[in-house]
Amino acid sequence: MTATRPPAAPASPELGGPDPLATPAAAPVPDEAVGRLTRWFGPLTALRVVALLVAVAFLGGAVGWALSQHDRDPLSATDVGFMRDMSYHHEQAIEMSLILLGKDSVDADLKSFAQEFIIDQRYEQGLFNAILDRYGYSAEVGKTVMGWMGPPLPRDSMEGLATESQMAALRAATGTKAEALFVALMTEHHLGGLHMADWEARKGKDRTVRNVAKAMVTTQRGEVIDLNSYRLRHDLPLEKGFSDPLEDQRLNPLSLDTD
Repeated sequence: MTATRPPAAPASPELGGPDPLATPAAAPVPDEAVGRLTRWFGPLTALRVVALLVAVAFLGGAVGWALSQHDRDPLSATDVGFMRDMSYHHEQAIEMSLILLGKDSVDADLKSFAQEFIIDQRYEQGLFNAILDRYGYSAEVGKTVMGWMGPPLPRDSMEGLATESQMAALRAATGTKAEALFVALMTEHHLGGLHMADWEARKGKDRTVRNVAKAMVTTQRGEVIDLNSYRLRHDLPLEKGFSDPLEDQRLNPLSLDTD
């Protein structure tokens, strides 16, 4: 390509040479740059203008549809009920764990279990509350619970919850008595929560909530087995009123056999 040389500045009438105050002429655009857009897209005809407007309108409509789909409530009554009730259910497991952590006379390994329960269940509570809030639902449970998976029950009769007298006994216990009682109460608590999570994993609508429930089934089932192994290793008695968890049918939920 041959470079284009700008024209000389106009001569000064007094000096017969270039005028230093004259504005230099703009450099001409090389021929290669002329009509570049025209070569790419062709002339801007009326038909092309209409096509461009249609394309922009389609893009705007597609974005609007995608946003509306994102905002559409994907939750079923089962999803909402499960998240509300499980958040309430988790609160007692966290309380049990905090009670155990406050005791100096219990084994450090069992305290490690308690710490894990607090971390995991606080995380799940936060996740459930965020999903419920995202779609305009309150996280508060009503006076009855579990109606999403069967007959409604009074709130404090939710499956797996310890009674007030059992919680008082845990607060008062020390040493191996506290360890055995914690294992028994948390095992029953997990089995109740596992049953609820299994129902959501099989019957829920929203994929995210179902996947969280499936993960809970796997995790809590493993923790029940681990707590029982801990009890046997440390020769802790099986507390009166509690049965061998390995023989409980809730330890083998149906959702483990499904994708």
